[in-house]
Amino acid sequence: MKNFFPLMVFVLSILFITSCGKTTTINSNMELTGKWQLESIVQEADTIKKPPLQKGAFEVSLNFKDKGELEGTSSTNYLTGFYETAQQNTIQLGGGGTERAETSWGNLFVNALPNVNMYDLKPNKLVLYYENNNALIFARAQ
Repeated sequence: MKNFFPLMVFVLSILFITSCGKTTTINSNMELTGKWQLESIVQEADTIKKPPLQKGAFEVSLNFKDKGELEGTSSTNYLTGFYETAQQNTIQLGGGGTERAETSWGNLFVNALPNVNMYDLKPNKLVLYYENNNALIFARAQ
């Protein structure tokens, strides 16, 4: 019983330390996999909500697949590439896509995407951070 108490304190300390903070470390890409639709963009503390979908435009989305493969759509283009996550919620995205002119919403997205370096995963929400506290906020697609 004497040995049990220090072990219990150690385990609870580890749980407390890992549960604090802004983000939750994701140990596997499995939680990230799936399709996500862009809902809003935060730039310089201003929140820009998704505008109504224009005729002929796509929903802005990312589809994180197994083995680090990434697919998506901007407002007018198809995207393909890769993603890689690491400890401390860091993420690296890369790839390319077709090159049709974007809507202003699509431009905000494609200009931010190469600068993404951190992420936060919450129930049915994905936040990709770029350039300080700017963020792309996604909802899980059904």
